[in-house]
Amino acid sequence: MAVVLALVGATAARADLFSPGELARAHEEFEGLSNCTKCHPAGKQLSPDSCLACHTELKGRVAAGKGLHGRLTGEQKDKCHSCHPDHQGRAFQMVDWGKEGLKGFDHRRSGWPLKGGHAPLECAKCHEPRRVLDPTVSAMLAKQPERKTWLGAGVECVACHFDEHRNQLGPDGRDCLKCHDEKKWKPAPAFNHDNTEYALKGRHKNNPKARCEDCHPKKPDEDTTRGLFPGPVVLDSYVAYVPINHKSCLDCHRDPHQGKLGLRCASCHTVDGWKIIRNAVLERKFHDKTKYPLRGAHADVECVSCHGPTPGHRAKFKGMTFDVCSACHADAHFAQLPKPNPKANGPLCEDCHTVEGFAPPKYGTEQHDKTKFSLEGAHRVTACGGCHAKQNQLIERVSAQARRALKLQKRLELFSFALLDAPKKLDKASRCEACHGDVHAGQFEKKEGGCVGCHKATAFNDLRFDHSKDSRYPLTGKHEKTPCASCHPPLAPGVKGAVRYKPLDLACVSCHSDLHTGQLTRPGKPPECERCHDTVDWKKSKFGHEPPFTEYRLDGKHAKVECKACHMDVPTAPGVLTRRYRPLPSQCEACHADYHRGAFKGFEP
Repeated sequence: MAVVLALVGATAARADLFSPGELARAHEEFEGLSNCTKCHPAGKQLSPDSCLACHTELKGRVAAGKGLHGRLTGEQKDKCHSCHPDHQGRAFQMVDWGKEGLKGFDHRRSGWPLKGGHAPLECAKCHEPRRVLDPTVSAMLAKQPERKTWLGAGVECVACHFDEHRNQLGPDGRDCLKCHDEKKWKPAPAFNHDNTEYALKGRHKNNPKARCEDCHPKKPDEDTTRGLFPGPVVLDSYVAYVPINHKSCLDCHRDPHQGKLGLRCASCHTVDGWKIIRNAVLERKFHDKTKYPLRGAHADVECVSCHGPTPGHRAKFKGMTFDVCSACHADAHFAQLPKPNPKANGPLCEDCHTVEGFAPPKYGTEQHDKTKFSLEGAHRVTACGGCHAKQNQLIERVSAQARRALKLQKRLELFSFALLDAPKKLDKASRCEACHGDVHAGQFEKKEGGCVGCHKATAFNDLRFDHSKDSRYPLTGKHEKTPCASCHPPLAPGVKGAVRYKPLDLACVSCHSDLHTGQLTRPGKPPECERCHDTVDWKKSKFGHEPPFTEYRLDGKHAKVECKACHMDVPTAPGVLTRRYRPLPSQCEACHADYHRGAFKGFEP
């Protein structure tokens, strides 16, 4: 035992001898001679590998060359302790920020210099746990919530800032630097209206009274949830940038002629000024001498749009084809409509469109009735977009190269991204499901006739369903006036909007509580309320005080006694009284006092 104590004493002495000092609080769990090799491998120098074995949040960043630690070189990279010394005591701060402290840190060393409006910000404004995007750093904070770190913050604008445009600009909207810089949010110095679909010209550009908000109004924000992080600067509204209708002057301007001179203002007016009058027909009158007179919207098209020149192509005036629209225009419906003949590049556009403008089309309900799906009832007044919605796969089919080509030719992007192909299944039993979701969550999948077995085309709530003929449970009496929801509750908490129709228990007690608390239930059978009650009036009972209801007939004066005189209310739960029907005794003395005071006890008549 003395030897053991001597060895222990010697070990403690060696610990005091070899330890250069007490560890900082962050490393106090490694205090003691037996833990030295966890950081200082035996016979080897302290290496970054030892540090990174524990500090896994840094390992990947160092390997990828990210951030401050990934950009270190020379001795700083190989010797972590040159910036983070230890053994200086529990209260020692292991991050040495230098003489000027944290505020004096040169952020360029992290690879992301602070410029403009970012320069004066407090460090904690950006470096807070909710802005950490690095998954490794996030995992570390989840395990050690008290830990403070400067790692893992994103460098993209959206990592710190809410998209004030509410995703109007799509993927490009996440690249804020395309329009803005770091100095301040407004104005947007890199934005150029000429790069949009509507380049500003004439008075639209040079009018000092013209304001952005004249064309881009504020819209109420009804979708952004309060309490988001990062949140919007302006919560309740945002400026509308897309879509802004600009195909016609009347999209923005009032028509002082009240439609008497047509809808194409550009036939007489220009963007250079309202009072500068032109005559587009007269200007293009020479074109009437060609095989293709300019009519409608074609009269306002710039010559270069049809004749060029365009980059890499000379202007062309002779030998042009114009027998069909597709000679100049791409198939706006992406081959969804049949070709009239093998030689045509697309459908006959004039069946639905005119030269006055691509939209609105002249396609009406009469033409729709000639398709596989004639419009009936509410379908006849449904907006086209309700059934023919925009499809992302069609939008993606217009390549960036095609858009650039149209822009160089100064042509409009005349495309319809609506789905026009009819579903393959359009028979009466299944055509509803082709467009409408199953609001009944599969409860009537096998119903003969499908949706039209219960619903009419006039409106979803206009039913041909008859509860007496089409269900197992005819509605009679007061059930006829009972709201549907009283018997048909929501299908399940997770199924939004779906109502349960089947299976439903038809027994009275599945909807109504047993007011008799099981007194009248026969052994082995559920409560049979219908033996005494009907749906017309609950209180008018069919019960009679005779067989088959009871063996105790009411004779003589018993017939005039009120029910509650024999059937009293008894407490069955705190604050609950229930009328007692059984068991009840049938002997006289159970209800009447013995006036003979037992003189006839045991007497049998």
